[in-house]
Amino acid sequence: MMSRRLSWIFPAALIAANLFAPLHATERRPLDVPFITTPSAIVQRMLDMGDVKAGDYLIDLGSGDGRIPIAAVGTRGAQALGVDIDPARVTEAKAYAQQAGVQDRVAFRQQDLFDTDLSRAQVITMYLFPEINMRLRPRLLDLKPGTRIVSHAFHMEDWTPDRHDVVDSRDIFLWIVPAKVTGLWSLNSAGGEPIVLRMWQQFQRIQGIAIFPGEHSIPLMNATLEGSRIRFDLHTASGVRSFSGQVQGRTMQADAADGGAWTATRYD
Repeated sequence: MMSRRLSWIFPAALIAANLFAPLHATERRPLDVPFITTPSAIVQRMLDMGDVKAGDYLIDLGSGDGRIPIAAVGTRGAQALGVDIDPARVTEAKAYAQQAGVQDRVAFRQQDLFDTDLSRAQVITMYLFPEINMRLRPRLLDLKPGTRIVSHAFHMEDWTPDRHDVVDSRDIFLWIVPAKVTGLWSLNSAGGEPIVLRMWQQFQRIQGIAIFPGEHSIPLMNATLEGSRIRFDLHTASGVRSFSGQVQGRTMQADAADGGAWTATRYD
C-alpha cells in the first residue's frame, strides 16, 4: 500500500532514504502500490474533509510511515489505526508515534487491507490506485451510513464524491456512505392515510414516487440522502410538505425539528 513519511519529524535526507527498498519474496509479498509520500498540506485537508474530531476512530489503509493516523490523534484528538503490508513501514510508523507521544492512542498493524475489519471506523483514509479503490468499494458501501471515506488522488468511478477539493494540484475526494433506501416503504404521518413510497438509489442519489390510496402516484421532489439523513418534498391534499429524518435500517424516523411526526417502514 502507499506509504507516507513524516517530514515534520525527520530531516529531508532520511525522507529520501529507502524510497524503493528491495523486496525479498521470502520475507514479504510485493506491494500493491508504490511508496509515495503525502505532503503535510494534503494530510491536513484530508482530515478537514473527513471532519475528524475527538471521539472519532480513523483507519488509514496503506498507512506507510503513519503520518495520517498520527496527525489525526495528535491534532484532532481522535483514535486511529494504520494498516500496511510492508513491515518496515509499520516499524517506522510505530517509532514516529512514540516520538510524537501518541503511541497510546494509535496502533499500526502489518496486515493486508482486504483482511482488515473496517466496521469500527467513523473515518477511513486512503491513498491507493483506482483499481484497489474499486475492489474496496463494495465493503465501504456496507459500512455504517455516515462513515466518511477520504481518498487522496484517486476516485471510485461512478460513485460520485460528495466533495472534491484540489490542494497544490492534487485531488482529494470525500464520500459519505449512504443508507440503503431502495425498495417499498409505508409512510405514516399524523392525520393521514398510509402512503406507499417506491424509492430507487444510485449510491447517495435517490429518487422516488409516492403511491396514494386509489393508486394515484406522484414523484418525490428535492429528494436527498447524506449518510443516514434523508429529505424529500411531497405534494399532499393540503399542499407541499417537507419530510426530513433519519434512516435506521428498515425504518425512517422524523427529525425532532421536522414540524410533524412521521415514520416509514420498509415492506418485507
